[in-house]
Amino acid sequence: MRRMRTAMLRVWLGGAVIAGFGTLSAQEGPVTNFDLVRDAARSACRDLSGKLPESQRGSMLAVHSVGSHDGSFMVENTLTAELAVAGFQVRALPDSTGPVLEFEVVDLGITYTRSWRHAWLGEKRVAREARARIFARLLDQDTGGILWGEQAEAKVVDEIAQEDLPSVEEKGSSDYLKATLPPQGWNKLVEPVVVTGIVVGLIVLFFANQDTSN
Repeated sequence: MRRMRTAMLRVWLGGAVIAGFGTLSAQEGPVTNFDLVRDAARSACRDLSGKLPESQRGSMLAVHSVGSHDGSFMVENTLTAELAVAGFQVRALPDSTGPVLEFEVVDLGITYTRSWRHAWLGEKRVAREARARIFARLLDQDTGGILWGEQAEAKVVDEIAQEDLPSVEEKGSSDYLKATLPPQGWNKLVEPVVVTGIVVGLIVLFFANQDTSN
């Protein structure tokens, strides 16, 4: 079954909010939690790289992670790739000169926002939301000045069959790639009642037909 994922992107620029909506490419089967989170990180990194000063495109830019989020390495690789696509020269490690792009992963992860069943007894579905929020600033090591600062946030949402959860939750993954199903509320109580009612109705109908035939 081919499924489409819808990306919802919000980028904060000096207090202004820019909202964008797009469609991610389709692929066979549901994507893993890791891939969904990486898509969100890629959207945020793409926006950050697009807002860097044009004057820095000819400079050798170093990327440096600050903070202790488990997903920093994923974001660093993604940000480096997006900078290269945008035309920046990137080096892996900073030295004593030249600009350094520092970034901090403020939020990165995935949440199962809701679960439900289609048509009472239909397939159980789960809605997923991957999110990424990154702060970044460009430093001039020669002067110690801050040349630029920005933040970006991106979200990617989709829905999958609940039975597919074991295949998208990779074993041994970091905590930020894990999520739990939300409580189902009244549906959790109503579904057994509906099933019981159907069974009782069938039993009553069976005995009614027996009485009629006799």
